[in-house]
Amino acid sequence: MTPAQRQCAASLGLPVSDSVVVDTALNARGGDRFTSFLRVPVRPPASARSGVSLSDARLLARACAEEVCPRVDEYGDAAELVTSELVTNALKHAAPTDDEPVYIEFPSCPWAFQVRVLDPSPTPPREVVAYDDDMSGRGLVLVHHFASQYGGHLNVEITEDGKTVTCTLPVQPTSRAAEEASA
Repeated sequence: MTPAQRQCAASLGLPVSDSVVVDTALNARGGDRFTSFLRVPVRPPASARSGVSLSDARLLARACAEEVCPRVDEYGDAAELVTSELVTNALKHAAPTDDEPVYIEFPSCPWAFQVRVLDPSPTPPREVVAYDDDMSGRGLVLVHHFASQYGGHLNVEITEDGKTVTCTLPVQPTSRAAEEASA
């Protein structure tokens, strides 16, 4: 786990233990370009279950995004929104239980913010048509918009335990140059 991830987890009162925070030399799935990640269970609204709230998940997303690109506020905003929408979809549609919760992972990726949402449902998310007076239905449209804006992507992997929805937002080359120049 990176120092910023560790600090953010501690500020939220998360125990830095193997059950909540994973710090590993290699991702168990293999082949990915990161070496450590933060993995946290998400608590549904109005639940006594353990885990972080949706607002805490947004704070974690911003902390992880700022570690990748600290001088661009819009990047943190996009990371928060993408995380919020993906977690909300999982909590709403995946029917998580105490035995099968929703988890969020924030892999440590060079020059990209990445969030993974793992839930127990094998049903892939789908976009719906939202009308002006609808209170929901815009989440995936927003996620696709921000992924496209940053040259990133949304990926859905069906697993034996449900699914993993991953959104990657690369840091723009102009932001990279500014970061490298100030280092």
